[in-house]
Amino acid sequence: MVAIRAASPADAGAVAAVQRASWLAAYPDIIESTLIEQAVRPDGGARVRQSFQVRPWQQMIVAVDDSPRAGQPVIGYASYGPELEVLTAPWPHPVSRAGATGQVGELYALYVDPVWWSTGTGLALITQALDGLASYPAVMLWVLERNARARRFYGCAGFAPDGAVNVLTTLGGVTEVRYRR
Repeated sequence: MVAIRAASPADAGAVAAVQRASWLAAYPDIIESTLIEQAVRPDGGARVRQSFQVRPWQQMIVAVDDSPRAGQPVIGYASYGPELEVLTAPWPHPVSRAGATGQVGELYALYVDPVWWSTGTGLALITQALDGLASYPAVMLWVLERNARARRFYGCAGFAPDGAVNVLTTLGGVTEVRYRR
């Protein structure tokens, strides 16, 4: 069974482990393996803890296995908030004008441990995240162009590409496409 709850800095290590496992499973044919290793190298959750400080507007939720014997380990997470200025500002991306005025929200990340893929965990996370973004008239997200599995998932959740693209030079020049709902 899966339960969704608010994440805390104490979850940082588990969130980082989910992200690493997901990247290693989902991206080997999309991103060069050395770049994946650099991006999600084990750091005990330091990058995730830093995001709590750098992005105070960000909301993060975690999916936990709440079966009696599991002990509620984190098996997935999503983060979201106001739209960020991805195309014209360097990292850490500031909130866009549309995000600051409450016009556009953004799903920043949604990752599920590969062992839990196709179990409804991703659906539970996106449903809760969209509830958290309900005050925004539009919601967008970025997804790797060659990530067919994720693109199908987001399409089923009511998102569609809006024509914007972004090249991730730090990840070897892979392209991500913007989806909007």
